[in-house]
Amino acid sequence: MQLVARRLQEFNLYTPERFKVIDMLQEYQMGPFQVTPIRVTHSIPDCCGLILRSEHGSIVHTGDWKIDENPVDGEHFDRSTFDLLSKEPISLMMSDSTNVLSPGRTPGEAVVRDSLCQKVLDHAGKGRVVVTQFASNLHRLASVKAAADAAGRRICFIGTSLGTYLEAAYRDGRAPINPAELIKPNQLRDHDPNKVLIVTTGSQAEPRAQLSLASRSASENLRIGPQDLVLYSAKVIPGNETQVSQMLNSLALQGARVVASRSDNLHVSGHAYQGELEEVLRFVKPQHFLPVHGEYSFLVEHARLARQRAGVLFTEVIKNGQMLGIHERRNRNTLSTGSMAAAAAGKEQASGEQQQSGISVIGEVDLFRLFNDGSRGTGTAAEMGIPEREAMAFEGIIVAAVDVIRPKLAAGKGGMGCKARVTTRGMWTESGKLLDVLHQAIQAAVSRLPGDASLGQVERDIIDACQKAARWFNNKKPEVIVVAFEHDPRAAGIPDMVTRPRRQQPAATGKAATAAPAQQQQRVAVPWGPQGTQPRRSPAAAEQQQQQQQEVTAAAAAAIAVPAAQQAPAAAAN
Repeated sequence: MQLVARRLQEFNLYTPERFKVIDMLQEYQMGPFQVTPIRVTHSIPDCCGLILRSEHGSIVHTGDWKIDENPVDGEHFDRSTFDLLSKEPISLMMSDSTNVLSPGRTPGEAVVRDSLCQKVLDHAGKGRVVVTQFASNLHRLASVKAAADAAGRRICFIGTSLGTYLEAAYRDGRAPINPAELIKPNQLRDHDPNKVLIVTTGSQAEPRAQLSLASRSASENLRIGPQDLVLYSAKVIPGNETQVSQMLNSLALQGARVVASRSDNLHVSGHAYQGELEEVLRFVKPQHFLPVHGEYSFLVEHARLARQRAGVLFTEVIKNGQMLGIHERRNRNTLSTGSMAAAAAGKEQASGEQQQSGISVIGEVDLFRLFNDGSRGTGTAAEMGIPEREAMAFEGIIVAAVDVIRPKLAAGKGGMGCKARVTTRGMWTESGKLLDVLHQAIQAAVSRLPGDASLGQVERDIIDACQKAARWFNNKKPEVIVVAFEHDPRAAGIPDMVTRPRRQQPAATGKAATAAPAQQQQRVAVPWGPQGTQPRRSPAAAEQQQQQQQEVTAAAAAAIAVPAAQQAPAAAAN
C-alpha cells in the first residue's frame, strides 16, 4: 500500500479516502461483489488474486502471479484456497498470460540470489560491481543485499526510483535494505572500488535512466571503467531489444565486462510459465475462461492451453474496450435456468443456434489514454497538447520575431520592409544555410504586402512562407511561431497619410512676413485606414497618435491666430 500511495503522490493523484488496507482472505464488499483476496507470489510483496462473488455468479482474477516454491519473504502461494475453489461454481476465471509461450515452470528467486552471490564473489579484488534491475523488484534487492554481504561490499543506489521504492518498503517494514546503510552517490570516490556494489536504474535503456546515461558518458554520478563488472539482472521488455543492445554494447566499448546471458541466471520472471498456468486452471475448474495481460497472440495461446490441457470447454479472447457477457451454468456443461441465463438461452433457441456457449461479446466502449504532465495536470492527448509535442519533436520548430517597417508613401504605392530574427530548434540547418533561406523567404513575403496590411496578415504570410521554405530545404513541416511588431508605432497609427494644404492667408508685413512661408507649408495629417477604418494598433501607439494629433491641431490654431492678430492694428489705422 505504501508503494501505491508513493506512486500516486508522485503524479499528484493521491486521495487518502480511497485507500483501504485489508488482510489476505479478509472478505469485504465492493459494489455488488463480495471480494476475497488470495495470496499469490510475484516479484513484489503482498500480491494477491481476487475472488468476486455475487448473486449472478463468481469470478476469479489471478492478477500478476507465479508459483515460487521458495519465496524470499517466506510468503507462499496459497494453493489450498485455489484448490477449494473447485468445489464451488466459478462462472469466469481471468489469468495472467505474460509467459504463456514459455514451457515448464518459472524458476524461483533463490536461483538468482545464488548466481548473484557467485558472480560478485568471483569479482573480488578486481573492481566495482554494477547491477541493474527493475526498481520495483524488492525481492531482487534482497538477493543483491545477500550478494553484497557475502562479498563484504557496501551498496550504493544510483537512480531516483530505486530510493522511491525502498523508502515505501521501509515505511511498511518490508525493506530488504536499511536506507541509512547506503553509500551516497557523491561519496563513491571516497570508497575502495573493491568494496562497492552499485545498483542502478536503466535496465530498459530509458534515455534518462542512469545506466543509459553512463553508456553515453552523460551521467554525473556513474562513470564506467575497465575494471567494472556489469550484471544485467532484468528481462528485456519486447520492443526494447534494439536500445538495450546498443546500451550494453556501449558499456562494453568503455571497457566494462557485461554479463547478460539467460544462462547466467541473473533474472527470473514474476509471471507464470505454462506448467503453473495449467496447474491453477485445474485447481479452479472454471466454467468459462478469459485470458488477460499480454499481447493478443499470447491471449489466443492461453485460451488454447485452457481448452486442450486444462479441460476448460468455453473460452473467449477479447480486445481492449470490448464487454463480455457471462451466464452461470448448473455445471460445467449446461447453462443455468436462472432468469438471465434462461432469457439468453431462449433468444439463442429462437434464432436457431444449437450450441449455447454462455459467453459472448455484448458491446464495446471507446477507450482513450490519459496523460499526466509534470505531476500537475492530467488529461487527454488533445488537452495535454500531445499532437503538437510530437510534431515539434519530429518536425522541429521555427520562431521568428519580425520588425515591420512600413513605407512612407501612400498605401499601394510601396511595399513594406522588415528586420527579422529567426531561431530554429530540432532541425537540420546545414551550418546555418536554413536560416539564410528563412530570412529570404520572410523578406520576400513582407515585401509583397501593401503598406497598410495588418500585423495579423503579416504573421500569417510569414508562417506560410517559412513552412514552404522548410519543406523545400529539408522536407520538414515545422511548427512556425511568428511575432510581428511595428518598427515605428507612429507609422502603425497613421498607415495612409492624406495631406491637404492649409487655406492661404492674406499677405503679412514685418515679422509675420518672414514666418508666413514656413507656416503656409504646414499640412494637417488625417489618418485614413483601409475602407475608411482605423488599422489595428497597440494602446501605446493609439495614445501616441492622439497626442500627435493634438499637437498638430494646436500648431494649426496658432498659425491661424498670429496673422489675425497682425491684421487688426492695420484695420484700426485705416
